[in-house]
Amino acid sequence: MEIKGKREALAEGFGIAQAIATTRGTRPVLQNLLINASSDGVVISATDMEIGIKWKMDAADCQILKEGSALLPAARLSQIARIVESEEISISKREAGCTVKGGRSIFEVMAENVEDFPEIPNPPAKSALEIDAIKFADMTKKTIFAAARESTRYALNGVHLEVKDGHLEMVATDGRRMALVREKVGKQAVMPAAIVPQKALAQVERLQKGDDETLGIAIGDRQIFFAGKRGLVVSRLIEGHFPPYNEVIPRDNNKKAVLNRGALLSAMRQAALMTSEESKSVVMSFNDGELTVTGRAPDEGSSEVKVDARYEGEKIDIRFNPQFIIDCLATTSSDEVTLEMKEPSTPALVKDGTGFLYVVMPIHIV
Repeated sequence: MEIKGKREALAEGFGIAQAIATTRGTRPVLQNLLINASSDGVVISATDMEIGIKWKMDAADCQILKEGSALLPAARLSQIARIVESEEISISKREAGCTVKGGRSIFEVMAENVEDFPEIPNPPAKSALEIDAIKFADMTKKTIFAAARESTRYALNGVHLEVKDGHLEMVATDGRRMALVREKVGKQAVMPAAIVPQKALAQVERLQKGDDETLGIAIGDRQIFFAGKRGLVVSRLIEGHFPPYNEVIPRDNNKKAVLNRGALLSAMRQAALMTSEESKSVVMSFNDGELTVTGRAPDEGSSEVKVDARYEGEKIDIRFNPQFIIDCLATTSSDEVTLEMKEPSTPALVKDGTGFLYVVMPIHIV
């Protein structure tokens, strides 16, 4: 095998593969990436046995001088491609390794046996649905932040995907907040419910190459496939039952505030400056035409920030973890958001007018 390509493009491909390849574990072969040069082009693959990626190099960025394959250490190859000071690099396979050249630099890198690398499955012939890649990236952004990080309830560590009535629903929750977004995909779309690891969804956005692209999504045997112009991400699904999320969306909140998203985001960030790890909360006080956000850190000081609000309902003081509100506001680009509440101890609902819903539990101090 021998290839030659633009250093920056190869560095991008190697870096993406390295993000998947394991750095430790009982199978050292998984610390490598596979380069395959064939009539289909140059494809860079990596897997940790849970998630796999096949990254296809653009023909304009990488030239095949000789077809073949090479299995090389992901971290080492990625470092070389980033640091070498040349516009192009070449990789040629020898019997026991590979020679990597860039400018006046030459690296001899030991290679592993290609046959030892696990096969990354290809997707089913037909996708369950196709969706605009930019829209799917936006849906991921609006949900993934609310997923749990290391919950013993494994289903909460992923993002739930399901097609209902011609719409794709994505939802994530950590038990204290929940983000839900819907996007129309058409009545012909049929896909069973699936819980996808966060790490897999974080890689899918990289498959997008241009503005006008579709992303194919398919379900296999306990696996999900995301196919785009730049390659393929395949992931095992998280097993378990996702909680009945529609049941936690409040339907009877009788207090409503419409606020400028940017102003509210700024107010929350300012008020949060005067909180501590022990008292990680701010109080939002709503009255006619105004919201006051206050923070207090014992023995350190306090903050008070006021913003305009179109408010309907009786006066209410409600306490939140400021980061939970900041995370929500930072994911949407809408000019205004609506916050619906009922009592200081019941869930609040945030809407941005695009189909995005965010349920957040207040902090209730008895």
